[in-house]
Amino acid sequence: MQFGKSLGVACSSFAITNIDDLFVLATFFAEASTSQSMTPLKITIGQYLGFTVIIIISMIGFGASLVLPYEPIGFLGFLPILLGIWSLLDWLLPSEEEEEEDGAGGSSLSGTKSVFKVAIVTVMNGGDNIGTYIPLFSQAKGAEIAVYVVTYYILIGVWCLAAMLVMKQRHVLQVAQKYACVVVPLLYMGLGVFIIIKSSCYPWSIERIDRSAPTHVGKIVMAVVTVVVLLVCIGAMTWSKWRKKGSGSPSHNVGDLDPSTVENSTDNNGCTVPMREHARDDTAADVRELNYDYPDLVSPPGANPDPPQST
Repeated sequence: MQFGKSLGVACSSFAITNIDDLFVLATFFAEASTSQSMTPLKITIGQYLGFTVIIIISMIGFGASLVLPYEPIGFLGFLPILLGIWSLLDWLLPSEEEEEEDGAGGSSLSGTKSVFKVAIVTVMNGGDNIGTYIPLFSQAKGAEIAVYVVTYYILIGVWCLAAMLVMKQRHVLQVAQKYACVVVPLLYMGLGVFIIIKSSCYPWSIERIDRSAPTHVGKIVMAVVTVVVLLVCIGAMTWSKWRKKGSGSPSHNVGDLDPSTVENSTDNNGCTVPMREHARDDTAADVRELNYDYPDLVSPPGANPDPPQST
């Protein structure tokens, strides 16, 4: 084994298959500039986790390279497209529950979701990685596979650092923070389209449909399926957003509540009164006590404060 040659092959193969990954990482770091749940550490962990899955799939495909075509993996590009639409709906239809959830970004559940989101997108964008690594591993001799894998993991860290440094530039960060709520969803959707086009999953599927059908209906079938799936998913996401927005707990004034829908309560004398009246009585009592304790702050000059009523 020639170590220098193996190292060069590893670096070149990584660069060729991961140039587009810089765009993916820049998208995540742009999101991290305005999100408390997405942090550079979680992005790096998710990137390593997703790349580990790619390596595992490549090693499995090393023994079954003829059975595992990588083109269908490109259909997973619809996931970042739907993720971008979901993020865009977050901006168009915000809900109080989501704002509170964003404020609690330090929770372990939110952090886990961020890590897995990065990992999933990394795997979805790894169709070309798998298609390159499987034949590369099949031609490796001796410990060359180990050199490839170790080099890949080192370069993953370099890729994350490079993307983070780009987003650390003040002018870039200011633009990202200002337009992230709109740009990030568009970047996700663009990433999904890029994955689909790059993988050639549609030509691959159309060719196989045409082979199995008496007429060339592959394009029509794929177009209809794509439109139906997108419309169903977008409709479901929009309905979910409207439902969350409508089921939020808005703050109402006590006086605006409908007496017929307000539960009864018990006053200080043990009598049952509507909650609205009970709240008004409590408010009046608080004002009287404040008037008695601090007459200069509450009462006008020359007014005699009323003593607090005993309960």
